[in-house]
Amino acid sequence: MTPRIDKAHRLKALAPKTVTRVTALALTVGLLCGPMMTATADPPLSIAEAKVQIERLQTDAAAIGQEYAGVKEKIDISTAKLRTTQADVKAQGDKIARMRVQVGQVALARFQNRNLDTTAQLFFNSDTEGFLSQISTVEKISENQNAVLQNFQAEQATLAGLQRSAETDLASLAEQQKQLDQLRASSEAKLAASEAVLAKLTAAERQRLAAEEKQRADAAAEAAKALEAVEAAAGRSRVGASSRSSDRAATRSPAKSSTSKSTRGATALAFAKRQVGKPYQLGATGPSAYDCSGLTGDAWQAAGVAIPRTSQQQFTTGRAVAKADLQPGDLVFFYNDLSHVGLYVGNGIIVQAARPGKPVGYAAVSSMPYAGARRPG
Repeated sequence: MTPRIDKAHRLKALAPKTVTRVTALALTVGLLCGPMMTATADPPLSIAEAKVQIERLQTDAAAIGQEYAGVKEKIDISTAKLRTTQADVKAQGDKIARMRVQVGQVALARFQNRNLDTTAQLFFNSDTEGFLSQISTVEKISENQNAVLQNFQAEQATLAGLQRSAETDLASLAEQQKQLDQLRASSEAKLAASEAVLAKLTAAERQRLAAEEKQRADAAAEAAKALEAVEAAAGRSRVGASSRSSDRAATRSPAKSSTSKSTRGATALAFAKRQVGKPYQLGATGPSAYDCSGLTGDAWQAAGVAIPRTSQQQFTTGRAVAKADLQPGDLVFFYNDLSHVGLYVGNGIIVQAARPGKPVGYAAVSSMPYAGARRPG
């Protein structure tokens, strides 16, 4: 009996140690296997995959940018309205302060004459006829006093209404500012995610992507310069022909010179070209930085044509233009949600404010999903 009891005690004493060792072993295996499983769950990206993800994130950021621009415009309108309302509140307050003096005088006059009614005053007045002749004047004064009090009450009601309106405008402005901050944060998150995708590539792969993007930008810029050279030569040719014969100039004026088709479009385009190299900035409308619709809006403003603020709103302006009929200065829109816009240069090239980190420059129309075109004015 005794040996069996000792053996049982020894087994009980060993049990906790055994459990502890098994648990420790499991934890060790977990720690060793955990990182290995995580590493295999996230395979490396190819350059093509990274490019697709980056373009999608940057496109999303551009779309948010146009929402941002729309809310910012509302804030500007609300701010102007609030300032006007606040000025009205101050003017109304000053008006009531001036009226309060007059109302005080009316109240004092009524207090002084409160003890005797008209009959009593007539009884104690020895000049009855003179007193009666003054009654109509007294009644008129009383009517005027009533009018002063009524006007004062009406003006006070107007002031209260203006104050409520100012409070409503202020609350609306605060809500719009909150929305603007959320949009900015969302845009920055998209761009940060884009940078994170880029960081997953090797240094060589990142250099390759940057080189490809630079090559596309340089090709677009060269195409724009070539077009300018052709147009300049065509312009010189027209001047020479005009000096020889106005009739011959009319027949020889080349239709290739697209800037001659739309003076306002050419003016808008010339303005946009002068902005090349300036930085992109969320919600910016110049003169030191632009977003896409800020650039197009400022360009057409320089041509004397006011167009709406955002790319989606700008798509409703002017008239629709077929892709084959594009002229310099036309607004060219991209993506299904119309979240990007540029100005047509010619030869399949646009000038644009593309995205954060990329300055105003040239791009091929074919580099983005084409959505349509409009001609303002």
